[in-house]
Parts: sequence; C-alpha cells; structure tokens
Amino acid sequence: MKRSAICCFLAILFLIPSSTASQSASIHQQIQQTYDFQPHLLSNRQITEKSAALDQFWTKAKAEPSLYVPALREELVDFKNPPFFLYDGSMLLLSLSDASASRKIAIAAMARCDLRDVQAKDYFIQVHRIATLSEDTTAAAFHVLEQPNFKVFIPQHVLTLGQDYVLIYLLLPTDPDYWLQPAMDRVKVEQDQTAQKSLLLLLWYAQTDAADQALSAFAGDATKPSASRTYAQELVHRRDKIGLKQRTQSLGSTETSLRQKRRERLKAVSDEALIDLDDYTMMLIAKRK
Repeated sequence: MKRSAICCFLAILFLIPSSTASQSASIHQQIQQTYDFQPHLLSNRQITEKSAALDQFWTKAKAEPSLYVPALREELVDFKNPPFFLYDGSMLLLSLSDASASRKIAIAAMARCDLRDVQAKDYFIQVHRIATLSEDTTAAAFHVLEQPNFKVFIPQHVLTLGQDYVLIYLLLPTDPDYWLQPAMDRVKVEQDQTAQKSLLLLLWYAQTDAADQALSAFAGDATKPSASRTYAQELVHRRDKIGLKQRTQSLGSTETSLRQKRRERLKAVSDEALIDLDDYTMMLIAKRK
C-alpha cells in the first residue's frame, strides 16, 4: 500500500515539470500568433480586427495570473519576440504584477519596442510612472532619442513636452547614478542634433562637476555641430545669471534637499512643476557656487 502511494506521488512530481513546460510553450505560441503585426503598418480596420485578438489574450492572462505572470516575465526578456509584444506585453505584465521584479523586466522590454507602434503619450506616462517608483529607466528614456519629433501633449495643462523635456521627466525623478555616466558617454557619440541638445539639457540639470565638465568639453569641441555647441555654451553660461535673489532663496536649504525637492516635484507633469524645477535648479547652482 505504501509503495503504491509513493509511486503515485513520484508520478505526479514527474508530471509537474512536463505540464509547466507545456503551458509555457502554449503561451509562447499564443504570443507569436497574437502579436504577428506592427500597428504602424496597418489600416484602422486592420487595427480594429487585431484589437479583438489582443483583448482575448489579455482576458486569458487576467483569468490565470499565476500562470501568465511567470510566462510573461520569461517571454519579455527574450527580445526576439515581436516588438509590439515587448510594449503591450509589458503593460499586461504590470497590470497583473506591479512588483519591482516585474517593473525591471517591463522597462527593459519597453526600451526595445518600436516607438512607431506606440502612442507617445502612453509610452511617456508608463515610463514616467516607473521612474517615480525609483526604477532605472535610462534605456527606456534614451529610446526616445531615436525620434527627433517625439512630443507629448498634456491636455490638462495645455502643455507640450518636446524630446528634451520628455527625457528630463523620464530620468530626473530617478537616482542620477543610473543615468549620469551613460548620458555623458552618449553625448560624446550622439550624431543627431536634437538628441544632442536633449542630452546637453539633461547634463545641465544634473548640476555636478562631472556634468559641468562634459558640457564645457562639448561646447569647446570644434567637431560638433555649430548649433549644438552654441546651445552647450548657452547652458554653461546660465550660471552667470545667478544673483542675490537665488542666493537668498537657497538659504536654509542644502544641495541634498534641493536635489530631492526636484525629484519629488517632477512626479507631477505640469507647467507649474517645470517652473519649480527651474527655481530649485537655480537655487542649487547658487549653493554650488
């Protein structure tokens, strides 16, 4: 009797891995079939048709999160999967699990999606939310540098963010240890002038000795485009505008507290938040001087 029970138990144990592998294979196949398209290549009618298949996939996943969460995590680290899945699948994963482990996987996958398939505002909102949760959004933020015309309109504040301030919003709320060195490295090799200016603005807001040196080096590099060099020079000389007002406002604050206030303030997306960002930055410059 005991031997029979043990045999049954062992048989079940051997079946579990096989069943799990079969389920993973099934979900992988669902992904390949569901995401075999790129929205920017389809007509409105075709998008409507594909939306029905996406809804079905999401419904299945939400009905069995214990099965789909680990499967989505596994599939999203495979960047050979369809590019639209890397974004939409990330949104699905985060709707099922907003744990830090899921956010890290999602943000890495989103950085590999095709931005032509995604609404700019949706991408911005999702990456910004993850930035406010202190995750490393550097790769996803740098992804927008590939589109010079990347813009986001915030209707509540009648605010349009160009690529430069999108980059600021996606990085400044996070730890600068994530993005400062990558930004200094990127600006040395970046060829697109819009992206150059976005990176230069980011370095100006960084307000560190290393960032200042990178700005000055770019401004003095004769191999760089004239317009970008002029912009870098203008940023370098903004510190010359610091006066008694900024020094007085900065009294009672520390560099650390001002940096933290900037990070907290950029959790809100508004023109008022950007005004406060500049005020805090000018006070920070006064402190550093």
